[in-house]
Amino acid sequence: VAARATQLPSTSLVLQAAQPSQPAPLKRSTAAAVGILAGVAVPRAQGRSRRGRAAARRRASALADCPYTVFGSKDIDVSKERESLTTRPCPLEVRMPEELRGDLEGQRAYFAKNLPQIYKDLKLHGAVVFRGFELSKESEGFQQVGESLELEPCEDPLHSVAARDAVDKKAGVYEAVNKPSRRKFYVGMHNEMVGNRAPGAAIFVCFKAAEEGGEFLIADGREMFRRLDGEWLTSVYDREVKYSTAEFPMGFLEQLGPLQGAVEPVAYGVMQQALKMKVDFDTELLWERSEYDGSKILQVRAAPQVPVVRHPYTGEPAWWGSMHSHAEYLRREREKVFGDEGFEETTGASRINKTDVYYADTGDKVGVEQLKHLDKVTMELSVPVKMQAGDMVLLDNYTVMHGRCPFEGTRKHAVTWFKSPDYSKAAA
Repeated sequence: VAARATQLPSTSLVLQAAQPSQPAPLKRSTAAAVGILAGVAVPRAQGRSRRGRAAARRRASALADCPYTVFGSKDIDVSKERESLTTRPCPLEVRMPEELRGDLEGQRAYFAKNLPQIYKDLKLHGAVVFRGFELSKESEGFQQVGESLELEPCEDPLHSVAARDAVDKKAGVYEAVNKPSRRKFYVGMHNEMVGNRAPGAAIFVCFKAAEEGGEFLIADGREMFRRLDGEWLTSVYDREVKYSTAEFPMGFLEQLGPLQGAVEPVAYGVMQQALKMKVDFDTELLWERSEYDGSKILQVRAAPQVPVVRHPYTGEPAWWGSMHSHAEYLRREREKVFGDEGFEETTGASRINKTDVYYADTGDKVGVEQLKHLDKVTMELSVPVKMQAGDMVLLDNYTVMHGRCPFEGTRKHAVTWFKSPDYSKAAA
């Protein structure tokens, strides 16, 4: 989840009135924080209700809303079900039949004809890598693959809080973390979910491979469920987790002297109202200290969630969520290997997107030793998929996690999100 401040040219009258007559000079990061707070104070009079925004999105797009997350009943017996769970190799690779080379219509028909087997493979393996197809080298042909597989595209779950770059927004073809500024960023393993919405499936496609790196990563959540330490898995499933999804820098408040006590509740109220208007899911706003530089922040935490879910169709349990990608400790460790994410040098909205993970019952951070263990198992199970132009990865979002390696050069990958497949169509 990435909450982003809306920058507006106006300033908050409340903040203007609260400034000392001769304030101390503000650091660059502090000035950015003032701008963020000022920017989100004004939309009170300009914003729309959550229901109105949702209706406007539906009118503006032919895509279905991203479905609500299906967590299912909290009834998993960790010890018992780990013993009985059977997993298969993940992912499964399928190469285009040689006789279809140059025959785009034949390739489209291939997916329609083999839909029952492809659904069966997806259900069993969690992810299917399609290689060598020419149909999917361009956006229009890629869209035909989803249509042939009778998958219903839905809006990007990130749509409720921000706008992801798109190849073809109306068709639901979104870019998949290709920006050069994010090339050193290792996208940790996660299941796609924003707020309370999660797609059931996705097809990732390569239109152009990076000159170096940029491998797509896949890890089977069912096998994660089997291999994680049983005692900790049982404990974290019982306690549940909360993710911090954004940090608003508020260090400037500490420069206000005697006015700080009066301005803090105003700042809190403004930010709380802004969040309600920006996102359509429940959040919690807490005063904290930044793990990055120790400055005062307002931290946004999402609602509690279980880190293990039952698949909506198969009933199989799988490790699920964004702990590997969101844990601040693991992000810091990855920075040591792949390079700084750039938070200390950036200002504005990019400084907001900082994340971490906590136990829901106490609010304590998940411990370093547990995170090290999680990282070890995750990396053992993560399969790098080096994709070439036209290659695709079809995955079940409730079964497998995905991520991305850092890259050099120019990379153009895309993704379309879908509602869950109708597995009743799968071959026996």
